[in-house]
Amino acid sequence: MKIPAAVAVSLAVGARPSHAFFDIFKSVSFPPPTAAAPPADRVSLGTLSISPVGFGTLNLPLNKETDDDALEVMKSASAAGVNFVDTAEAYGFGASERLTAWAAGEAGLKLGGEDGDVRVATKFAPVPWRSGAESVVEACAASRDRLGVDAIDLYQIHWPDIIQPLKGLGIENRKDELYWDGLARCYETGLARNVGVSNYGPSMIRKAHAYFAERGVPLVSNQINFSLLRYRSSLETLEVCNELGIKVLGYFPLGNGVLAGKYSLEDPKTLPSFPKSLTMKKYLEGSAPLLDTLRDIANEKERSCAQVAVNWVTSKGVIPIPGCRNSAHAADNFGALEFRLTKEEVERLDKASEASMEFSSGGFELE
Repeated sequence: MKIPAAVAVSLAVGARPSHAFFDIFKSVSFPPPTAAAPPADRVSLGTLSISPVGFGTLNLPLNKETDDDALEVMKSASAAGVNFVDTAEAYGFGASERLTAWAAGEAGLKLGGEDGDVRVATKFAPVPWRSGAESVVEACAASRDRLGVDAIDLYQIHWPDIIQPLKGLGIENRKDELYWDGLARCYETGLARNVGVSNYGPSMIRKAHAYFAERGVPLVSNQINFSLLRYRSSLETLEVCNELGIKVLGYFPLGNGVLAGKYSLEDPKTLPSFPKSLTMKKYLEGSAPLLDTLRDIANEKERSCAQVAVNWVTSKGVIPIPGCRNSAHAADNFGALEFRLTKEEVERLDKASEASMEFSSGGFELE
């Protein structure tokens, strides 16, 4: 597993993670779209009963603890029946957690808990200066306090212990099992109702599952980069998680906007500013057949490209957590809950995805 050197250095010295770090898709014999039932109202995630689509907070301000757009996103989620939000201590060094708590409160929603209107997940950042199990417990307690909840509904390790500043000198000190110990303690002491991991590949998820099973702690989730643009590289991990009974959460389900249908090579004005425009052009060119198929199905179903892309993720048994910058984005994404792709439509998208270039790993090559 590789991580960009610049990112590793910035984290090792305690600098604010760069955005790039996190930046790290007419048949005639099938029934009309309305004949296919929408996804189930709720799916199980450990002890949680949540909507089949959630949302993440990475696209909301990382330097604010109050924000009108964040409030409107939370209201849009509630109106659509979406009751699952994912954040992280690494997003703005805790600011995103406080913003999540503020937005839920301002929207009149109870965050977390068995009777909560919104179930909340957050993540522990395994950075080099964190020495072991106790650091996980301390971070979990701090996140709980910033979120203003009695216990965190889902507490996750954000990535494997891959930030090794001295690896180039042949010195490596992986502390994954120590962090697993801390995560188990969070569950055992009631700081977290459920625990999971993030960015774990087939080998790591098997090791983690075996460890937690021996401890008698359910490992309920693995959050990975999953979309029509990141399918081939994630498929084996999904299959292993299904085998082990671990639910997969999918971040970047819209490929950082590539699958949203708002960018076009024919209209440069739709492209983001430089230098992101260079990356966007590369993806638009490399995934043109996939984007054509996505647009065709969206037009046939009178849905947006974003809704079809998110719905495709749910068809794989994955819970997508798209980011939302504002209420309009949120309402568009959550429209994926109103229909279900047919088997034939899913197969068309699968085939187009297989022929497309893949979206960036964001520094996380699943191991």
